[in-house]
Amino acid sequence: MRLAFARCDRKGAADSRPVRQFVQHPRMDGGLLTDSESIGEVKKALAGFPGLADVAVVGHGAAQPDACLIAYVVPSGPGLDLPEVHAHARKALSNGCMPAVIMVIDEIPVTAAGDLDAAALPVPELNGLLPYQAPATPRQELLCELFAQVLRVARCGVNNDFFDLGGRSVEAMLLAGRINADLDVRITMADLFRAPTVADLDGRLGQMASTHK
Repeated sequence: MRLAFARCDRKGAADSRPVRQFVQHPRMDGGLLTDSESIGEVKKALAGFPGLADVAVVGHGAAQPDACLIAYVVPSGPGLDLPEVHAHARKALSNGCMPAVIMVIDEIPVTAAGDLDAAALPVPELNGLLPYQAPATPRQELLCELFAQVLRVARCGVNNDFFDLGGRSVEAMLLAGRINADLDVRITMADLFRAPTVADLDGRLGQMASTHK
């Protein structure tokens, strides 16, 4: 597993110290984790968000098919809006670099030598988030974005189930409204229950478009 640790100043700007890199992980196929580039990009993107004091980025399960990045952030003050952090990261990062989870913690644990103490970091709940498959079309990209926004998660892949990620009827109603407004279609909550993943819903939308031609 490879770890990266970046410290920011209290105003949220990254300082001039280099990111500290730990044990190498192998390159993952599909562009999910590539050398230190993805970790560095995530660190840089999050360090640029105002209101963050510290950022740590950890490679999780590097030798497994469901490898992902986990980001930990420490607010510089009260009132951090985590969905805004998610939105900032999604805008700044490619799908392959986007962390599976961005966790807010009180402080980044360090060893006596001042290095990141990865063993002391809290373990996030990853059920429903993995494995991750990136969207392949503009419509899938928009649907993944809307799923993530409504569910208040960092990212959503095309095969991640809306309800496994914590979606309930109220979120389904909100998501249906957002999709209808953004794509100029007419879907209902019932459609989301029948097609709870982006891949399923994208296929359903394609069928609807063919029917109305």
